[in-house]
Amino acid sequence: MSTRFTDPRAARAAARGEAERVRAEAESVRAETRRAVAEDAARRAREERAEREQRRRRRAAERRQRLASAGGWIGAHPTELLMSVIVVVPALLAWSAMAAYGVDIYGPLGGVLPLFSEGAMWAFAFSVHLARRQGRPTGWLHTGVWTFAAVNAALNFLHGFGASGVVTGLVMALVSVGGVVAHQLITAAPMRTRRSRAEREAARTDRISQRRRVRMERAAVRRSVGELGADGSIRLRHAPGTVTLGRGPLGTRRLRDAVVPGLPPNGSQRHEETDPGEQLAAEIGRWLSGEPAPSEPAGTAKTDSASSTTSGSGTTDELSELVARTRRAIEAGELNPRPSRRAVQRHLGIRATTAQEVLRALRGRGGDGRAEVAA
Repeated sequence: MSTRFTDPRAARAAARGEAERVRAEAESVRAETRRAVAEDAARRAREERAEREQRRRRRAAERRQRLASAGGWIGAHPTELLMSVIVVVPALLAWSAMAAYGVDIYGPLGGVLPLFSEGAMWAFAFSVHLARRQGRPTGWLHTGVWTFAAVNAALNFLHGFGASGVVTGLVMALVSVGGVVAHQLITAAPMRTRRSRAEREAARTDRISQRRRVRMERAAVRRSVGELGADGSIRLRHAPGTVTLGRGPLGTRRLRDAVVPGLPPNGSQRHEETDPGEQLAAEIGRWLSGEPAPSEPAGTAKTDSASSTTSGSGTTDELSELVARTRRAIEAGELNPRPSRRAVQRHLGIRATTAQEVLRALRGRGGDGRAEVAA
């Protein structure tokens, strides 16, 4: 068995060296940690300083911008700024006076009386301004403004009259409504541009034309006829033509046929040629009555007065009655002195062929027995 010898002094020296090394490493770690902490703190401090500086600059820029905006608005609205003084000062005077009056009447709670008198008036005044900007009607809002302005003026007059007399009451009443009057004048809608003389004359002519059109349309409806549909509905039918507005025997407005130079008269050959349905009806009527086809163009015929009174439109008495009615209409001005076949047909409410017979009888008796009739 061998024995190993260990020098205690060397062992202690080695242990001390190891301990020193461990302490040195720990101190190095602590120093590194302190340095990192210090650097982080310095970095945070720099960031905070930079952020504070940025906030300060931003606030300064915002203040400069607000001041510039306020200065620009004041420079662009000097009149509104002066007018605001006119609006605010009377409002403050009236508000304080009405608050004192409310305290005298109702006690401490009466201090809120201006919320009714002044507040309601100003609420309607601001509502008018907002409604005008939004394009909404302001009629009833204006009514509210002036109604509560009258109430406010009356209350202030009573306050001043009871305190010092009529003069004081009038002054307080005028001051109480002076602010809202100035506000309404400031915010009032701009006046429309005055129209020229030519524009006014044109507008007046348009109004006259519109009234005449309406009157003629009403008269046309009164003399229209109805077409009954299969479903029971009525469709109004009108006879086209050139008409003018006249008055009947009872003073009612009615349409009359008019002759205008350059335009074909109602019932003339040119007008009839544009209505083939009427021409066909006349041809069928002549064929059924056994009359020979006329050699003249459709719408004119030369006939004997004797044969015109005995055609197939009915008995002689019936034809005479129709002729008499036509003559009375001509004398009363309801028909032209030389009426067309269509005008006679529309006035008497008869067929086209019967209207032709009436015209033949009428014209035949007025001449030598033969007449050219415009259908």
